Amino acid sequence: MTTNPQGIVDTLDFDTVVEADAQSGPKVTFYVPTEVQTTTAGRSAAILSNQLKTAAARLREEGLSEAATEAVLAPVRELTSDSTYWRQQSRGLVVFAAQDFFVATRIPIEVADAVIVADHFHVRPVVPVVENSGRTYVLALAKNSVRLFDATRNSIEQLPQGNIPEDFEDVIGELPEPQLQHRPIGGGQAAFHGHGGADETDTMLTQKFLRAVGEAVAKELGTARSQPLVLASVAEYLSTFKEVCPYPVIHDEVIAGNPEHTTPDDLRSAAWRKLSARSAAQEKAESEKALTQAHNGRGSFDLAEIAASAKEGRVDTLFLPRDEQRLSSPDASALADEAIIATVRASGSVRTWADWEWSADAIATFRY
Repeated sequence: MTTNPQGIVDTLDFDTVVEADAQSGPKVTFYVPTEVQTTTAGRSAAILSNQLKTAAARLREEGLSEAATEAVLAPVRELTSDSTYWRQQSRGLVVFAAQDFFVATRIPIEVADAVIVADHFHVRPVVPVVENSGRTYVLALAKNSVRLFDATRNSIEQLPQGNIPEDFEDVIGELPEPQLQHRPIGGGQAAFHGHGGADETDTMLTQKFLRAVGEAVAKELGTARSQPLVLASVAEYLSTFKEVCPYPVIHDEVIAGNPEHTTPDDLRSAAWRKLSARSAAQEKAESEKALTQAHNGRGSFDLAEIAASAKEGRVDTLFLPRDEQRLSSPDASALADEAIIATVRASGSVRTWADWEWSADAIATFRY
């Protein structure tokens, strides 16, 4: 669980949801709109209470007894009465419930009020939260403050400082006295001149500061990582920082300005604006490769075929539109859930694209 401007955000253990989905019996998924402000806590709890009535009726339609229905829904019912929990929310809540399984996760994305009872959990709305491509580090670097964040498209968390210097003085300490030399000029007087100008000294100390921060950040993150790092600092720091920091994936654009008082959520938004052009280029390259494979028989545009292939472990990567409204029919939504769960179970990848130019509901590439 992390605290950030998106409220309380829980880590969604998607592998656990996938594992529970393999068990027999109906699965219930609740999506509850929530807000970070505590003033809406009662309204969100009331939404879930109403959803429970719908879920109970549908479970009985599925043939479950009153006792079995209550066993599935009891943990959810208990959650509705936890006033402390409802005062600590994010932008949305998803609850997965089945026989002997219950997970409630506060997520940093808006969701529509919905309760689904089906053979599989309704996981499509949370794919943008769990997909592995949507993360970046943000380093807010100012002389009075150094902060490192791990951010997704929808949330941001400040990481422990570790051995990263907290500020300029943490590296430089007491500024050195000016090194002055003198020469006699007669009359018992002397002329003093500096050994290196003030600008030169300031540049040297700034470089020392940037190097110390860069090396510490790389050590904390590990230099083999592929997650991009976006620097937020005065613009002139970027070129030097890229030279002295061993971390291999530093974005080539800076969030310019002094970030000392910039909020984490503003840093997150600015970072993703900087990364959007690169993300669009990556998505274009991915789409061209996926389309080529699908046209050559190494993939498919048909969601029913994709779902069936995923169950056989054949799907390498499943691509879906980020906008869930593109999956308008109930059949498409259910097939997407099946395909997502089966793909993840077989160690495949699931990706979402912001720009979706095709009439197909999904695209998949096959392993064989």
